[in-house]
Amino acid sequence: MVENTISYNHIPVKQSTFKGGLGASIHRWFRLTPSFGPELVVEMMSKLGCQASDIVLDPFSGASTTLIESALNGVSSYGFEINPLLHWVGKVCIDWTPDTDALRRDLEAILQNYTNEVSKISFDDLENHGLEIPSIHNPLRWWRKDVLRDLLVLKRSIRQQCRAEQNAEFFMLAFAGVLVPELTNVTLGKLQLHFIEREDDLIDVKGTFQRHANTMIGDLEVAQKITTPGKAKIFHTNSVTLEGVEIDKPINCVITSPPYPNRYSYVWNTRPHLYMLDFFSNAKQASDLDKKTIGGTWGTATSMLAKGRVDPDFEFFEESVTPVIEAIREQDNLMANYVMKYFNLLALQIKAMEGLPQNGLRCAYVVGNSRVKGVYVETDVLLAKIFMGLGYSIDSIERIRKRNSGKDLHESIVYSWKP
Repeated sequence: MVENTISYNHIPVKQSTFKGGLGASIHRWFRLTPSFGPELVVEMMSKLGCQASDIVLDPFSGASTTLIESALNGVSSYGFEINPLLHWVGKVCIDWTPDTDALRRDLEAILQNYTNEVSKISFDDLENHGLEIPSIHNPLRWWRKDVLRDLLVLKRSIRQQCRAEQNAEFFMLAFAGVLVPELTNVTLGKLQLHFIEREDDLIDVKGTFQRHANTMIGDLEVAQKITTPGKAKIFHTNSVTLEGVEIDKPINCVITSPPYPNRYSYVWNTRPHLYMLDFFSNAKQASDLDKKTIGGTWGTATSMLAKGRVDPDFEFFEESVTPVIEAIREQDNLMANYVMKYFNLLALQIKAMEGLPQNGLRCAYVVGNSRVKGVYVETDVLLAKIFMGLGYSIDSIERIRKRNSGKDLHESIVYSWKP
């Protein structure tokens, strides 16, 4: 039985969550709260027996923690990411080729241009100066007028003053890396964004950006001294359908963390970035993206599940996933459909990997158990049974951390391999 493979191996919060990346070189360039820590990647690489000759895949790349840490440890990797912001974050984070002297010259030019321009522009005069307010709903709830002006002037200075597009992308990531929560009227709480009052706070856009940009340049200099870093490539794609993916080397290890069945929306929680950095221009783009994501809930991605019935895509669900879904359906049809859709897509993602070149595939999936309408959803056990239904063998389920969101809820690593 799968349940017999469960063990409890407590891993400290700083190692197992995003907190481990806050002080880590390159990982600290962009904070994504649901991410696991770089030390956990090393732990999973060790457990899977990853060698320098292996190729790692992360099909839910997020902030590219797996790709960055693999490269730092001399292991090459591929990543898949459906969110355009996070794909871009990963692309910049794994590019260690910019000239640091040129970056310092461009940073000086950016800051000088910003200083010259910002004093000439008021919030009410933005349009006359060619500065466009992001089309996010109620932008002044997200940013104070003075802060929004400062951000828009800085964004334009970055795009105008960099002598190479590669450098502009680097500094736009520095901008994105401090946008939330430092320069926005939100706090991250446990996971979700929450609005807060910041009318009396000292918000220093220029200084905050400058410090982060200098930290990033320093990290880049250190990374460039690594003699044999792993190569990394990230695809902007849906990990279930794999459009545009071209991989020529066999994958050996999969290290990832899919979304949890907890209604957390990566799209909703990256909205300030998606709009401020011009990835999105309207709300429909956000809801359309969340319809495709595993666990997506934003806008019509949730309301479309209120009617009808989402059925299992695989016959073997009947003895594992379906009983849990039907228990939820007795309480709430929408949430039953949500959880069934979640496990359908998770299984389809695993099945999609069959179309990729691979050799002795070993997998480590970090997942979180949940309670949905009072029903205990053992995501780790159900995922293990899905792996088995798709022809994998289970090595172990390691419950590594109690979650903050409820009693007896754990985060776990499901280790599996393809015979």
